[in-house]
Amino acid sequence: MDAPWSSGIASIPILEATKLISKDALETEKLLRACQTQGFFYLSLAEDSTSFMIEAWEAMLMFMNRYFDQSLEEKMKDSRKSDTHGYEPVGTSGGAIKSSLDHYESLKISLQECQHRSRELAPALQENIELLSTFIGCAHMLTIVILERLTAALGCSIPLASYHDSSRESTSTLAMFRYPQQTAQQAQNGIGHNKHTDIGTLTFLACQQWGLQVLTPGVRGFQWVEPKSNHVIINVGDSLRFLSGNKLLSAVHRVLPQGGYQQEHRHSIAYFLRPADDAIYHDVNGRLVTAKKWHDEKFNHFRATHATQNLDVILTGGMEYQDNIIAAPQ
Repeated sequence: MDAPWSSGIASIPILEATKLISKDALETEKLLRACQTQGFFYLSLAEDSTSFMIEAWEAMLMFMNRYFDQSLEEKMKDSRKSDTHGYEPVGTSGGAIKSSLDHYESLKISLQECQHRSRELAPALQENIELLSTFIGCAHMLTIVILERLTAALGCSIPLASYHDSSRESTSTLAMFRYPQQTAQQAQNGIGHNKHTDIGTLTFLACQQWGLQVLTPGVRGFQWVEPKSNHVIINVGDSLRFLSGNKLLSAVHRVLPQGGYQQEHRHSIAYFLRPADDAIYHDVNGRLVTAKKWHDEKFNHFRATHATQNLDVILTGGMEYQDNIIAAPQ
């Protein structure tokens, strides 16, 4: 895990999952500070009660390699033209550089599809449903624990977890990403993943390779996020910022390959915890919207041209201007 550059690496807090599960007061204070000041932190899975997730993570990567190594023709059989399930090929959204497309492919399974063993699942997902259920189940549990700790720390009158009742329809989803190896010439047409804030509540991100960058308040421009063994990244999304009454910051981030092009396949796994579809909050423009409406509008914005994206603040949730954080917790 050598750094692509010796400087420009973000300083990010480290929290322990087991301490949050046990309602440790000091860890809860650290959690609140991280969500108020950066919206971004490492979460250690190395302790006994969560170490099984490290094995599941490795098994997920083996599954992803097998799946993404298939021909495009074979993978397109799993396309569902959906933002929450199925396969999506490279180049469907704006990329990390102006006028470029993205350079990642993905395979998704929604929380509810997994829970109900949907018949609509791609065959590869059906064949690996036990592994997927283990990973999604733990990621979901830990993100709900984080919401419970934040509710206590903020003194919320309505528990944040109550907006995420799994009996209600939601767009909570596990996404598996591959950024395929490319040449410098290919990178002129498509590269990385454009800057954005995440749509939902919390993102549980597992990645062992460089490429992720984040904006930090008080620091000009993007900084690299160092991959840490046995740690995942947790970041606050738009929905949690809105549900908290803007007391928490959503994290602006992007993916950009070191050296200017993707020199090897890069894999990441993200569980996106999102509120129930009918949850209501005020968005960045002050509108009263449902979580489902915000989800759909933002995905449409992802697919727009860079010129269209620049006409609104949806892409980065009003958090930044010219790659600098301008929002502050209220």
